[in-house]
Order: sequence, then structure tokens, then C-alpha cells
Amino acid sequence: ELHLPYDVLFLLNRFFVEMSEALIESNGHYAQFAGDGLMALYGLKRGLKQGCLDALQGAMGMQQRMDQLNQRLAGELKEPLRIGIGIHCGEAIVGTMGPPKSPNYSAIGDCINAAARLEQKSKVLGCTLLVSDEVVQTAGLSFSQFPTRSVSLRGKQQSVFVHVIKNPLDLSASLESSSD
Repeated sequence: ELHLPYDVLFLLNRFFVEMSEALIESNGHYAQFAGDGLMALYGLKRGLKQGCLDALQGAMGMQQRMDQLNQRLAGELKEPLRIGIGIHCGEAIVGTMGPPKSPNYSAIGDCINAAARLEQKSKVLGCTLLVSDEVVQTAGLSFSQFPTRSVSLRGKQQSVFVHVIKNPLDLSASLESSSD
């Protein structure tokens, strides 16, 4: 409320430039945005396991770029910008969809909804990243150093077991050990 709409638009555009670059660098597909949020898809060409690993790399890239953006905007913002990320995996319908005059390449399915709900829960749990255990298992990783919990998600009957990560940059050691 302290900024003019033009200033907010400038900030949002800078945010989306940085986030889309992080997605490109990690083999993600920028599917859509709504307000100040975006949806990314992974594994479209590299398979489920590699898609899970790429999504985790993407979360690290997003955090790194967010930190850099906050440094550049420090004089203009009262508080640093923050992000929340939810990562889940599974089967989805993927393809061109939407209004005939402006379709986009996106996905729908239970796993897409779960990822969006995890992103929402990140705010409630006071962390930046929530990763479902299904992603960790599919990627063949160990996240034993991160706190875990079972969370209920709107629209799902069963709770989802998640890893709570305050800073996605803390994933570095786990991802490096997976490439050995």
C-alpha cells in the first residue's frame, strides 16, 4: 500500500524475470502466473526422477535470485521480498489449454493441486520450501537433516508427509551427494 501501482508492477516484473530465469536454468517450464505467484512444471522432457531433482535445483535458483533481487531493491523496500515454494510429483494431464485465443502449455491434476497447497502451507509453517516425501523418494535423496511433518491439504483426504526447509540453499549438500 506504500507503493504506486506502477511501482508494484515494476517489482512484479523484476520478480518474474528472475524466477523465470531460475526455471530455465533448472530445466523447468514456466506454465502460468496468477497475481504474484507462478506455476512451474518439471520432468516434461527429462522424466520423473530427473524432474524431481531439477525442481529442487530450481528452488535453490529461485532463492538465490530472490536474495540478489532483495539486495538490489534494499533501498526501495521496507522489508525484503519472500517466496514460498511447494514441490510435489505425480501424474498430470499436460498440454495446451485455456481460452482459444490465448492458450498456454500447462498441467492439471491432483499432484498440481497438492503442490499449490504445499506452497500455501509454507506461509503457515514459516518456511520457504515444503517438499513432499514422494519427491524425495523419487529423486533417491535423503533429507534426514530437515524437519518433517504430516500436513493436511485442502481437497485431499490423506495427509502428505513433507520436509520443511527454511532456506532452499540448504539443499545444496543433499543434491551434491546425489550426483556422486
